Amino acid sequence: MSAALTPVQAPSQAIDLPNKAYMLPQSVPMWPPVWWTWLIVAAIVLLLIGALIFYYRRYKKRTYRREALAGITQEVGKLNDKDCILLCHEMVRRCLMSEGKIETAALPSKTLFEILDKTLPTKRQFSIIGNEFIDGPYRSQIELTKQQRTAMLKTTCYWIRKHHA
Repeated sequence: MSAALTPVQAPSQAIDLPNKAYMLPQSVPMWPPVWWTWLIVAAIVLLLIGALIFYYRRYKKRTYRREALAGITQEVGKLNDKDCILLCHEMVRRCLMSEGKIETAALPSKTLFEILDKTLPTKRQFSIIGNEFIDGPYRSQIELTKQQRTAMLKTTCYWIRKHHA
């Protein structure tokens, strides 16, 4: 009974597994992918390029809006009330002309701002500012309160940012 294993025999013995005759294939690589994957990659790349071109053209097309807003914010502190009203009128008309609405830009102020009010939400309309804004350029002396001036500038800047002439 003393069939003891010798230390030399123990590590040399391997575990015998059944079915040694099977040959397993090598693993299938993930690359290169299926042939139609390249079509999808090309479509995605073309879609991204098209989106970039679209947004670049849109950015260039709306440059006049950024320039108008920058002009208002830079010059408004230096101007008196009448000149501030004239600047707002001028920027609205310039934006209309940049959009190709020359006939609309040439309308009298009262008619012009009535038309523009139809496209604005009720709380952002030019008519809420009052007659001082619409008739201001035609008056010799005009005094605006700080609230009126702020409302006028906010409404004009809102229209410049959001209009679809």
